[in-house]
Amino acid sequence: MNHLTMTLAAVAGLATAANATLFSFASDVDHTSFTFAGMGGLVADAMDPSEPLTLLIDDTNGPGAPIALSVEFNAGFEIAHLGSIPSGGGNFVHAYSLDGFFEFRDGSGALVLSAVVEGGSLTALGSATSWYSSGALFGADGAGSSVTYTWHGANIPDYGLFTGNSIDPDDAAFTLTFLQSDPGMGVALGQDMLPAMHWVSEGSYSGSAFFIPAPGSLALLGFAAIGAARRRR
Repeated sequence: MNHLTMTLAAVAGLATAANATLFSFASDVDHTSFTFAGMGGLVADAMDPSEPLTLLIDDTNGPGAPIALSVEFNAGFEIAHLGSIPSGGGNFVHAYSLDGFFEFRDGSGALVLSAVVEGGSLTALGSATSWYSSGALFGADGAGSSVTYTWHGANIPDYGLFTGNSIDPDDAAFTLTFLQSDPGMGVALGQDMLPAMHWVSEGSYSGSAFFIPAPGSLALLGFAAIGAARRRR
């Protein structure tokens, strides 16, 4: 195989091979606000826009130090009760479908990273008629479920970031801790098994996404590869 063929093959491989980009933030990075709030079938962020959190971007546990961005977190989800499974000792695992979005904006209000979750889940441990003080909401690419990220910033190839939408497989998960309503810890459920009162919780986040260069970027890489191969002759 000659140099030109080998180089073009490597460029073509960029369209099908990619490294995951990892995103995360820690619970209670904003000490003045809860992370999530909700009531009935709605779940949203509860964070104060004037108190941003720190979003970490990692190169798949590679050698590079995480990129730390000061951002505003926004989220909005709808949930619907699917079922409640006894887990022993009078406890139940309550399961809900989850659809919605979350996003991160910089200090000027411009989008940095956004995501759409379809066919995700919320689960919470509780009694037959309540949630206790912890749970989780999450999604992943699979049959009937999807998470699609959009990176709105410039390309950062060393961290697998390219402007545009992600490709499979992607995922996202948020904890719900210190879950409480007024009064007291935990959340009472109504007859529809949805929260019967306003609740808040702390939360942390972790997710992964795969991005590839846009076709225009691949074309530029291809031209560069041709030029490099010709110079070697």
